[in-house]
Amino acid sequence: MTIVAQLALFLSSYAPLFGVFALLQSFGSGWPTPVCIALALAGPFILAGVLVGARLGLVAEDLNVTSAQSRDGDALAYVATYLVPFAAIAATTPREQAALALFVTLIAVLYVRGGLFYINPLLAVAGYRLFQVVTPNNASVTLISRRTFLPSDAVVKARPLGDYVYWEQWK
Repeated sequence: MTIVAQLALFLSSYAPLFGVFALLQSFGSGWPTPVCIALALAGPFILAGVLVGARLGLVAEDLNVTSAQSRDGDALAYVATYLVPFAAIAATTPREQAALALFVTLIAVLYVRGGLFYINPLLAVAGYRLFQVVTPNNASVTLISRRTFLPSDAVVKARPLGDYVYWEQWK
């Protein structure tokens, strides 16, 4: 997955936060509020574009599952750790606004460089779940899937999104 796609997934993961920023006018009532509204509204379309692009551009392969464990708590931890504290911030001075923007940028860098692009609240809203899957060669990978349960010894058709991250092909 390219850095552009990872940044797009980051932006889509922050769409709810941009909506909160817009509602609270966290950056003031000037031009930042319409920008936040635009980013919040664009988030679902950005996510859909990345997923459609992955479906069209990546070849599905068989992913053999030795064991699987739900990782849905990762998305909740992401929301609690990064998004909720931002909701309470009202950056009214240019200095506070710059600090908030710098912090969001820092989180973006950590998110993309850490390969955390699969932790996205909009994926959960769209019905996707996260699984930590162990393969027969003891590789541990993350699978993004619409399944509610992933049995051991399953074989799923999945597209590789990045190092150790797969997206299950929908039917």
